[in-house]
Amino acid sequence: MCGICGEFNFSGDRKADPVKVRTMAGLLAHRGPDQEGFYFSGDQRLGFGHRRLNIIDLSFGNQPMKNEDGKVVIIFNGEIYNFPELREELIQKGHRFTTKCDTEVIIHLFEQEGPAGFRRLVGMFAFAIWDEKSGKLVLARDPVGIKPLFYFADAGRLVFASELRALVAGLGHLPALSEPALGSYLMLQYVPGPETIFAGVKKLEPGSYLIADSSGVRPGKFNNLEAMNEPGMGEARATEEVKELLSESVRSQLIADVPLGAFLSGGIDSSTIVALMKKFKGQGVQTFSVDFSALGGASEVNETYWSKFAAEYFSTDHHRLSVSAQDAIGCLDTVIAHLDEPVADPACIPTYLISKLARTQVTVVLSGEGADELFGGYLRYRLERLTAALSLFAFPPALGLAEKIAARLPHTRRIRKALRAMGEKSDSARHVLWASVFPPGQIAELLAGKGPFFEKLLEQFDGYFVPGGDHINQMLEADFRTWLADDLLVKVDRMSMAVSLEARVPYLDHRLVQMAFALPGQWKIGFLSGKKIFKRAAGGLIPPEIIARKKAGFTLPLGKWFRGELRELIQDRLSESELKRAGLFEPAPVLRLVSGHLSGREDNSQQLYSLLLLQIWRDKIKDWAGGT
Repeated sequence: MCGICGEFNFSGDRKADPVKVRTMAGLLAHRGPDQEGFYFSGDQRLGFGHRRLNIIDLSFGNQPMKNEDGKVVIIFNGEIYNFPELREELIQKGHRFTTKCDTEVIIHLFEQEGPAGFRRLVGMFAFAIWDEKSGKLVLARDPVGIKPLFYFADAGRLVFASELRALVAGLGHLPALSEPALGSYLMLQYVPGPETIFAGVKKLEPGSYLIADSSGVRPGKFNNLEAMNEPGMGEARATEEVKELLSESVRSQLIADVPLGAFLSGGIDSSTIVALMKKFKGQGVQTFSVDFSALGGASEVNETYWSKFAAEYFSTDHHRLSVSAQDAIGCLDTVIAHLDEPVADPACIPTYLISKLARTQVTVVLSGEGADELFGGYLRYRLERLTAALSLFAFPPALGLAEKIAARLPHTRRIRKALRAMGEKSDSARHVLWASVFPPGQIAELLAGKGPFFEKLLEQFDGYFVPGGDHINQMLEADFRTWLADDLLVKVDRMSMAVSLEARVPYLDHRLVQMAFALPGQWKIGFLSGKKIFKRAAGGLIPPEIIARKKAGFTLPLGKWFRGELRELIQDRLSESELKRAGLFEPAPVLRLVSGHLSGREDNSQQLYSLLLLQIWRDKIKDWAGGT
């Protein structure tokens, strides 16, 4: 894995700043601690910076990398899993290679087919290609959005980087916070792309490319993950196809010239990956899990039993890290510093800790992100299907009365949120409210009436919910293209890269994604169970006990911590004086949330975590423009 950055000036009158390009690359050192490289075009209007984490062809894969005549230059972050096949095909067409790494394949594929060839790449990637003959710079990002790429373009130049902090250093100033993005963050815990928390700074959309030349920038699309399967395929054949595609994805992602392992929680997703790893690698698969038993939260937080069960079943070389509340709280500052853009997902903390453990033994891990969004693993999908089937939203008076009753009961915020979602007639509004942290009215209160944020956010989600479509698949695709891309994958990328660990995600091979998109929703989610077709595909690979177990995620006892170990932090950072100093939120509604939680009347832990994280993050970004 790597970090990339650069500056391109549309006119030759302005030069790329070597100091800023080198500063940007230095800020990406954690993404690539093994090698640093730079390239500046002959007219000096373009500058590339690259940091490399050695994974494949350790001795000869340094970047920036050039083609035979030095006229095409690339910097690349990611892995191309089908590069051996593409390499052989390109050799047959007359291209000459000097390395055995995947980076060089992208150069020659671009020479052969231009941006249209990016569609043939299987893997996770973000890269920049400079074509000196045409004077064009091309940026591209993989179809799922596994690897990040941010950019800023104005009338004179384009600046890009793998992380926002590096990009801000390249700009030389800290952009203003985006008010619509702030509203989205409060609603969802993350900022959906292509927007970012900074006004004017964009995420390159998944499956897209951007061409920059003397006339400015223009976007293009090379893969939109269109649903694709065989006409008339039955459920039994589809089950086998899912198993075959996942098997091929895991097999191809085992390519590495460094030690490789897997995260293993003992759930169906990670266990299936480990089962396939053992099939292809044999004995000695290294696995990693975190023991949360010392955190003092609910019993379902601790997955030690299941990870131990799975490790013993598959005979892996298992490594377990026991985490105390002090350990988890102690890394909060580091987690926020590496998040880059605020993501209020508490699972970032255990993801960082398990990545840190894994990095002591391996350089690459396989992880299970994506299976829930492809095959329907969350309870709220079933609840929403039930809501739609029973048309509960047709009885707003009854729901309004139920919400008023729930508001008077302690610890019923989730019930109130569910009732609020059920009361919406719009599919997109219900979907957003199911996932929301703050209701729209409370966001308006926190941001002193700025907006309208909820309505603008719904415009983005409306496109996923077409009348008469497969409602289950619409829900899954909406989460796949937003929550997965801009929360879950950000969490895995930033927390693994913080410790220079490459995380690969086999469920997100774009061929498996396209197959899953094509399957009818009822094959995935029933009223009583989710992941129906995936569980059948996993049968025979993993023990039935794991298939039947209740789903549990990375959760932390935040409610208890905010009344205990983190009480002083909450009272300090969310005090009236601090809130006024930061100027992000109106103090009164925040203070009510703090008071309600500390008194034990309410569980406002997720809301408080969202506000706390943003307050701390805001202080940490003040020196970004200086590159420190």
